[in-house]
Amino acid sequence: MSLPARASFAYMMVSFIQKGLSFITGPIFTRLLTTEQYGQISIYQSWQQIFFIFASLCLSYGVFNNGMLDYRDDRDCFSFSLLILSNIATIILASFIIIFYAWVQPYIKLAVPFEVIMFISFMFQPAFAFWTARQRFDYKYKMVSIITILTSILSPLIAIILILHTNDQKVMAKIFGSEGVLIICYFVFYIRCFIKSKMKIKIDYWKYALKFNLPLIPHYLSQIVLNSMDRLMIAALISESAAGIYSVAYSAAAVVSVIWSSINSSLIPWTYEKCEKKAYDRIAVVTQNIVTVYAIICIMVIYMAPEIMMILAPKSYLGGVYVIPPILGGVFFSSLYFIFANVVYYYKSPKYVMYASVIAAISNFFLNWWLIPIFGYVAAGYTTLFSYIVQTVIDYFAMRKVVGQCIYNMKYLIALTTGVMFIALTSNLLYPHTIIRYSILGIVIILCIVFREKIKGIIRAIKEK
Repeated sequence: MSLPARASFAYMMVSFIQKGLSFITGPIFTRLLTTEQYGQISIYQSWQQIFFIFASLCLSYGVFNNGMLDYRDDRDCFSFSLLILSNIATIILASFIIIFYAWVQPYIKLAVPFEVIMFISFMFQPAFAFWTARQRFDYKYKMVSIITILTSILSPLIAIILILHTNDQKVMAKIFGSEGVLIICYFVFYIRCFIKSKMKIKIDYWKYALKFNLPLIPHYLSQIVLNSMDRLMIAALISESAAGIYSVAYSAAAVVSVIWSSINSSLIPWTYEKCEKKAYDRIAVVTQNIVTVYAIICIMVIYMAPEIMMILAPKSYLGGVYVIPPILGGVFFSSLYFIFANVVYYYKSPKYVMYASVIAAISNFFLNWWLIPIFGYVAAGYTTLFSYIVQTVIDYFAMRKVVGQCIYNMKYLIALTTGVMFIALTSNLLYPHTIIRYSILGIVIILCIVFREKIKGIIRAIKEK
């Protein structure tokens, strides 16, 4: 396998292990915590994701990858400069919340200790994110894999131990146990960044990062709205218990999104390299193969949703199984959004990505506000699917505008997407019929065997990317 393919494979396997550990510990947490307590934790995590946008300015995302190309010979200083800029943003946001605490608190409804540990994490986390992004950009995967697996084991383990040793503070035990391990890890890389850079800061790097990333803040915020606002709105419009059920279902569906995130982390630098060489045909072939494999994974998880929910949670959570198919449909559409957006980012036209995300997020918010009180938390899954479709379509036209042509085989992608959507929208009818579902899964496996040579060809194309 080529180095980029090895890196992609390694990160994907780490994601499998990481999510596998979540599958092992998830059922433990759902049985140690009530649906209401689990809902409170999911609300904390949702606010954490929203605040992170403003506390870090998302500097470890698109702009960092571009900086790795534009400042190849000064990467340590670039990383440290962005770390300090991120810390300044964190301090400003924390100061704002302290000054306007009486006004903000009734809306976020987080205890002060939770806010404190959240902002401590925000201070140190970017250092680890920069290091990880740099390792992925250089196709280095061994140390990242080891550290990710270790923290994935220790974080829930410490949380479980603390929960078992408390009776009335289980939510705090879960959050402090999980976050504490991560903060220690982040702090080590925070100090490392100081040492490696010799604390040199270049204001020009701040200007570079702000010019690129500030227009993207609405985009990143919109992505969080698509991923997390559902739970906050369900808690506000129905109950924290309903938010807890939806959160478990969303976690089950989001298993495959973690896989794509790992693949895309290695796909980004490879796409940048091919765009630089105008090798669009190569991008189309490899990406199409990857998306095909990803579609098969999504379909298999859709049909296995009832069993996944039975493993993840007790019977009190099982109603959430009907949320999984539409969310998975949205997750698949998000992979298409990324393959379009990666190209747009290379051509430094992030405003188009921002437009798509903001429009999708606004539609998601108003649809949730309208439909959740009528149809319950299940409606949030379908509003999420619709919003991802809107975002993907807009990003497709954005890619065509910046490149001047269509890079991908859209007839094939549309046919593939239609198949995935049909299965996502009809699978709920088959959930009571286990024999039929497993017969379909058996047919999929048989087809994989029959077309094994074709599949081998796809794998070889991915390996040689």
